Amino acid sequence: MWFFSLPADEEKEKNNISETKTEDFVLAKDASNGDVNAFEKIVRKYEKYVCAVVYSVLRDREETFDASQEVFLKLYHSIGSFKGESSFSSWLYRIAKNCALDFARKKKERPLSLTVRGDDDDDSKVLDVSDDSEKNNPEKALIIKERKTLLYEAISELSDEHREIIILRDINGYSYSEISDMLSLEEGTVKSRLFRARSALREKLIAKNYFQRNFL
Repeated sequence: MWFFSLPADEEKEKNNISETKTEDFVLAKDASNGDVNAFEKIVRKYEKYVCAVVYSVLRDREETFDASQEVFLKLYHSIGSFKGESSFSSWLYRIAKNCALDFARKKKERPLSLTVRGDDDDDSKVLDVSDDSEKNNPEKALIIKERKTLLYEAISELSDEHREIIILRDINGYSYSEISDMLSLEEGTVKSRLFRARSALREKLIAKNYFQRNFL
């Protein structure tokens, strides 16, 4: 299972982070100077990441889409303030998290309304972990969909703290150092929190008979 995988090579991780920081800084600088193509590259690179951060707060697919648009609108107007003192992903994380929290506060101020949902086939799209190899096998595709549904249900039931770190590390694949930067935590704290989050997730999956189901 993905949440019991061995740690990634630390040296390779550091090199990748360094390259990403340089690339992001150049793109941000170009975008702040009016380069639309540079900004579009940033959007394409980070749209799933932003959706995941926003979803971790709102836990609603439709509202996540709306709030994510606000994140990128705010990013467009404020990208000139990025100075490269932290990684771009960390800087963007704070913007996305604050926008999601603002969106949630505004939601509380609005009258409560009931929404009738239609087809929920793409409920897990925000946090989708695609498996293109199963595209032409409907039976396996159905099994994968059922497995994902149970997994994301379990993730959504975690505490905010645990859900957030599972999404950052195990869904989006960010390194310990990147998460440390994003959350303003020591790497040791990140690792211990992730361990507790994975343990809590495993308990929820056991309760859902996730490991006993015949998925394979």
